Amino acid sequence: MLLDQRIAEAAVRAASAHETPLFLTDAAALEANADAVAAAFPDPWLRAYSLKADPEPSLVRRLAARGWAANCVSLGEIAAARDAGVPASQTTLEGIGKSGAELDAAIAASLAGTPLRWIAVESLDEARDLGDRATAAGLTAQRPLRVLLRLNPGIEPGTHAGLAVGRASSKFGMDRIELAAAAKALSAAPGLRIIGVHLHAGSQLRDQVAWRAAVDAALDAYAELAASGALDDAALKSDGTLCVGGGLPVDLGTVEDLRAIATEFAATCDAAWAAHANKGVAATPPVRAVEPGRALVASATILLARVLHVRARHEAVIGGLAGPHGSPKSAAECERQVIIDAGMTEIARPALYAAWHPVVALNSGAAADGETLSAVHGPICESTDALGAHLLPRSMARGDLVGILGAGAYADAMRSPYNGRPTPARLTLERDGSLTLDRQRGASTEGSPPTRR
Repeated sequence: MLLDQRIAEAAVRAASAHETPLFLTDAAALEANADAVAAAFPDPWLRAYSLKADPEPSLVRRLAARGWAANCVSLGEIAAARDAGVPASQTTLEGIGKSGAELDAAIAASLAGTPLRWIAVESLDEARDLGDRATAAGLTAQRPLRVLLRLNPGIEPGTHAGLAVGRASSKFGMDRIELAAAAKALSAAPGLRIIGVHLHAGSQLRDQVAWRAAVDAALDAYAELAASGALDDAALKSDGTLCVGGGLPVDLGTVEDLRAIATEFAATCDAAWAAHANKGVAATPPVRAVEPGRALVASATILLARVLHVRARHEAVIGGLAGPHGSPKSAAECERQVIIDAGMTEIARPALYAAWHPVVALNSGAAADGETLSAVHGPICESTDALGAHLLPRSMARGDLVGILGAGAYADAMRSPYNGRPTPARLTLERDGSLTLDRQRGASTEGSPPTRR
């Protein structure tokens, strides 16, 4: 991922007015990403943004204005979606471990006449609990709660082990036997209306064969639900749904055509639907839904930081520089260490699973004496607070500004107060070049109303 001059200049302006570390989102890049994926998955595809990537309300609001619904995994994310203006009818509740309070909230929304688009059930235990709670609350078919059943497709997605949620051994979703049992438990409760299947094959997935196998498995599971009588006539004719989840890959180290990548995934889905219908299977879901997160926001935000100190110290960095599609290379031999004021409390992914984010110099430039391979570290009192090997100017010194690219997904969302760290400020670069302050340093996520500067 490259940083153009417009963003670099805005980053320097932002860092001159606000203490680092801070997040800077490029509104134009965010909108371009959202439009690229929407073009690949056009209407009548249902498109929802997965807030777990970044629940910042100002960002969710911008996506909602472009027609994106909200995919949430907690009541907190539902609140963020609501604050951003997304109606309950365009909000879904998913997630591996829903509490009783979350199940009750979904039921209460239906009773109040403002039902969620759906809730995705993850396990037989969750199905039974939801059924018991729906019955106790008096939920009826007149104000139903729509339900999807999450399938574990049992594939090998060919991605990082920490992202391989579609693997049979992962904690996510149900196999076909458990799914059928969950459907039976839900069908016994009044007011719970099963409308289809939910799927997530894996994040950063590039293997179209694995993706196709996952979609095929979900279509087969949908057909089995129909055959068992779990889907009513309305579902079979109008709102029966297969949500294929997200997982579209993002390569932070290169420039990729997001629309082309998304189009390839959409074409694979279309082929699976066509093949399913051609097999003579009457029950093919009329509604298709997709829930990208990272693909929309990763490249749109950078994390700005300043250099604290530079020292000559040899270090063999495990994983080294990123290879194709962010895969790690062999160890890189670095000549020096560069310590910056942003680290695992602001961007946890490198410490969690050795994710590599490009680090670029923003105001020291490439001096005449060139660049040197540098081991970049954060300021946190943990050895795992490391951001890998990067080519940075030899002239780099304390106070210089750097940008950590691709920080739009799972950075701000995972931030931590560890070591007593304050919440970073958050700004957006508007299309007209102005900077909007979305959150003051140290403020909560809700923050103050955005102000233009």
